[in-house]
Amino acid sequence: MFRASVILGLSALALGLSAGDLKVSVKAIKPSVESVDDIILTAVVSNPTTKDIRVIAKNNVLDGSTTSSFAVSKDDSSVLFTGVRTTLDLSADALYVTIPAGSSIAVNHTALGPLYDFSTAGTGTYTFAPNTIFQTGPDADPLHVETKPVSVEVTRDVAKRELIPLERRLSTPSCGDGGRLQVIRDSLSYARSLAGGAATDIRSHPNGPEYSTYFGGNNQDDIWFGMDKIAGDLASSGTRSIFCSGDPANLCGANSGVIAYTLLITQNGNIIGSDIYLCDFFFNSVGTTPSVCQNGYDSTTSSRGGVVLHELSHATSGTNDIAYGCSACARLSPGDKRANADNYRCMGLAIYKDYVC
Repeated sequence: MFRASVILGLSALALGLSAGDLKVSVKAIKPSVESVDDIILTAVVSNPTTKDIRVIAKNNVLDGSTTSSFAVSKDDSSVLFTGVRTTLDLSADALYVTIPAGSSIAVNHTALGPLYDFSTAGTGTYTFAPNTIFQTGPDADPLHVETKPVSVEVTRDVAKRELIPLERRLSTPSCGDGGRLQVIRDSLSYARSLAGGAATDIRSHPNGPEYSTYFGGNNQDDIWFGMDKIAGDLASSGTRSIFCSGDPANLCGANSGVIAYTLLITQNGNIIGSDIYLCDFFFNSVGTTPSVCQNGYDSTTSSRGGVVLHELSHATSGTNDIAYGCSACARLSPGDKRANADNYRCMGLAIYKDYVC
């Protein structure tokens, strides 16, 4: 946990940050390549101000790993992201990077082949729109930096690459530890119940405050369907296992800030399955769902059922990680609210707190 002085410092930094404080540029090393393996993009994030700026370096262009750094499209159609989708603990120092005053950080993005479904889209010219939404800390306003996309032509090899080989399964807890196995079962049950409560509320209170806060401006049928897929846990929404051990993406290290993550199985541009991996932090430091009655639900660490709901939105609807924390999620644009996994967690827990607590 941060000391009070550090928290105050981060809060002041977040309040003072505006779009002009960061600049982002992206370049393709080669505008045309034979294979998706040859795509290399360089992102430069600059701080033209006189103060250091500390931001989360996950799920944006500052992250050169397997999370989503770009929204990819071809012929105006989105290309499915097949990399890692995460739930993060925003109090972890390891998630952040500091961009010194008057300086820049450059990140090379390589090995993009397994992270997007190029095979379904085929050869041709791809557009890479950088993910340039940054948060300076828990509940800080998401900062969107306008940046031009780049294009790369792929002329020959777009064959599907597997990030990690997975198998199709139902939503089945998989754990050799009896205690943790029960935690997963309970959390899955709560996740489905939270999503079901949200789906019911959308129908009974279509303009209710919870919906307006977390999904206002969206088609209610679309959000209802997303929640209902999680609540029903039907095979038509894909199949998966939920693991208490194993870390094939190597993201669950001590103090990594990663609570859980999801890996998708795709076929012909569609999600047909997934696997969810729960890190030790999930079992040791995330609250039970009933605890939100006393402690609130803003933080990603507030509810195990909420974390599983977040991950199931990735698994069933392919949601992204744009912002974390319910206060920050409420301030997203309508399109980003619909696409952001934590908005589903937040609405589910908001309904729970209103009607159960």
